[in-house]
Amino acid sequence: MLKKSKALDTLKRVVSSLLAVAVVVGPAFADETAALTIKSIPNVSVRLYGFVENDLINDSVQMNSQKVLEELDNPIVPKASSYAGQHHQTVMSIRNSRLGFDVTLPKTENGLATEGIFELDFLGNQAANTTPGQTAGTQTERDFFNNPTVRVRHAYVNVTYNDMWNAKIGQTWSLLGWQPYYFPSEAIVQPAVGQLYRRFAQMRVTNTQNLMGGDWTLESAIDAAKPAELGSGLTEEHAGIRLASTKWKAASGVGSSTPMVGASMALSGALIPVRTSGQPLNGGATADQTPNSNGTVVAVDALIPIIPSSDGKNPSNTLSLVGEYSNGRGYGGLELAGATGNLTTPADGTLGNTTTTPSTGVGAIDSGLASVSKGGNLDLIHIQTFRTNLTYVWPGAHWANSAGYADTQILNMADYVAAASNIDRYQYFYGNVMFLPLTWLRFALEWAQIKDTYTNLGTGVTNDRYAYDNRVQFTTYISF
Repeated sequence: MLKKSKALDTLKRVVSSLLAVAVVVGPAFADETAALTIKSIPNVSVRLYGFVENDLINDSVQMNSQKVLEELDNPIVPKASSYAGQHHQTVMSIRNSRLGFDVTLPKTENGLATEGIFELDFLGNQAANTTPGQTAGTQTERDFFNNPTVRVRHAYVNVTYNDMWNAKIGQTWSLLGWQPYYFPSEAIVQPAVGQLYRRFAQMRVTNTQNLMGGDWTLESAIDAAKPAELGSGLTEEHAGIRLASTKWKAASGVGSSTPMVGASMALSGALIPVRTSGQPLNGGATADQTPNSNGTVVAVDALIPIIPSSDGKNPSNTLSLVGEYSNGRGYGGLELAGATGNLTTPADGTLGNTTTTPSTGVGAIDSGLASVSKGGNLDLIHIQTFRTNLTYVWPGAHWANSAGYADTQILNMADYVAAASNIDRYQYFYGNVMFLPLTWLRFALEWAQIKDTYTNLGTGVTNDRYAYDNRVQFTTYISF
């Protein structure tokens, strides 16, 4: 009897274990949604999402010293006359892998829907986790890539009322350029040259109106956002309007997915207050006569489904064209990562300081916003960008190709003191092929060329004005 009882207990444990496994694994095989219950709030839906990404990257020059690893931004490409400009670098990284949580609460009787988004990746680069080569002895390449720092991408509350009014409170995409609707379809870790790309804390309100029986929507949005500088004392202000089709759609790659996006046109703008102390800049004896400046920028975006989807859902045999143009002052270090022109950032970093001696390190002006003009004043950097992307998904939706061009120009470079290290133009060409054997598995191979145009003003050097990097990247994604 004892042996039989032990055998029965063993059988029960095995059956219980199998049932437990079935509960966990079963929904995946049955293609059902797994639900996670939060006892304090009934009927809450929690969605776990993300992807695992591996990037193999080879650059024809060594841009590590310019903080360029996975992300391209608007890079400072080393000249061919330098050691870095004559030698390759290779990166293999999983740091762009992502994990997100989407918490949806029950909709109220009066039509109020609430959602919380919290999303992480591993591209963090703060404190001691500096880019290899930037600060000696603080970070090894081994630890930088093998033990990456977690970074918050999104953390916001999304509240919708009757599908007409929406409020976003927290960190999410910038309204300038209506991000991420018009991002290019690329294998690289975005952003790339000339791409408006930024996430930050904000409070946004959007109104959506249905037009033509619901075939089109008109969105109007305004927000108050994290200021460019703490000492400005004012928030940034953004506004935009967007007309989009709900039926005339094509596939437009965003990061590692290929969503269906409707034909649309969008206009957006930003007001960026920048305040300095009026103290002497860069150690000069003359005080800055323009301590208070307001950066302004406008962006125009469009998406055209040249070959639209047959049913608005299937990406097979679709061709889309995306274009973006921006023009403004004081937004290069914010919305255009790395677009500094290699200009010197003012050494007076005291915003709102009323003392006669500037302090250091308090509210220092971020690079890419402003520099010191020939007259010794603070001068916001004037930038113009243009980019376009063409994406085609082949019949069957297992193969896709994308190609594009981008251009970033600094229009007021002549206002600053001439320096051979200054860059007044970044250009970018790319093409890729993507293979999607399964909806959750993707392989991508991309070639891209970055071309920097150095000013060489006052140096008399003309044979070293252009710097190139040819990047080849192979990326694997598995999404969930």
